[in-house]
Amino acid sequence: MRILYWDAFAGISGDMALGSLIALGADPAAITESLRSTGLHEFELAVDLRRVQGIQATDVDVRIEQGSEAQGPPHRGIKEIGQMIAGGGLTETARENALKVFGVLARAEAKVHGTTVEEVHFHEVGAVDSLVDIVGTVVALDLLNIQRIRVSVLPWSRGFVRCAHGTLPVPAPAALEILAGFRFRESGVEGELVTPTGAALLAALAEQGEFPEMAVAKVGYGSGKNNYGLPSLLRAVQGEI
Repeated sequence: MRILYWDAFAGISGDMALGSLIALGADPAAITESLRSTGLHEFELAVDLRRVQGIQATDVDVRIEQGSEAQGPPHRGIKEIGQMIAGGGLTETARENALKVFGVLARAEAKVHGTTVEEVHFHEVGAVDSLVDIVGTVVALDLLNIQRIRVSVLPWSRGFVRCAHGTLPVPAPAALEILAGFRFRESGVEGELVTPTGAALLAALAEQGEFPEMAVAKVGYGSGKNNYGLPSLLRAVQGEI
C-alpha cells in the first residue's frame, strides 16, 4: 500500500498541499489538463522551485488571467462546483475526493454562518485559485497512486485574518469547525497556519496519527507564502507499507 505522511509542522494550505505533491513527482501538465476539463480556463499553474530557510521546495502560484476576476472572486455554491467536477474528465477517485472536500467545507460554512449547505457560497474557496488547489490536489494524489494519508499533530496559532466576511480570529472559524477531533500543539505563531482549504483536505482525505512504519521512498516540500518565523513548508513523505 502506498501511503503519504504530511508533516504539517508549519500548517497546511491548499497551495502547500499541491506543491508538496508536485515535489513528489505529480505532473503539473497532467494536473492542468484535468483542471481545464472541469471548465476552469482562466488560470495558469505556475510551478517554481524556492528555497525556504535553506530547504528547496516547490512553490505553486495560481495566476489568474487579467480581467477574469475584475469584479472580485466568483461566489460559487456547492451545486455549481459539483456540476463542474462531475462534468470534467477526472477519474472516479479524484471526482469522489473533490466532492468530499467541498462537502466538508460546505457543511462547516453552513454551521458557522447559520445557513444551509445549499445556500452556502464559498467566496475565497469558490475563487479560481482555491478550486485549482483543491481539485489539483486530489488529481495529484490520484497520479501518485496514494492509497492512504496520515497527518501529524497540527500547529495552533493566534491572531486575525481578513476575508470576505470581515476580520476573523485564527484559526478561522470554518477551519476549526472542520478540524474538530484533530489534535493541535501550541506554535507561538501569530498568523494563519491552517487554512480552511487545508483543513478540509485533511478532514476529507486523511487521518491523524504518528509516523507510520513504512519504507520511505520519496520526500517533497511544498512552500507557503507567509513568513512567521517557522519555515513555511509542508513536508510530504511517500512510502510503502
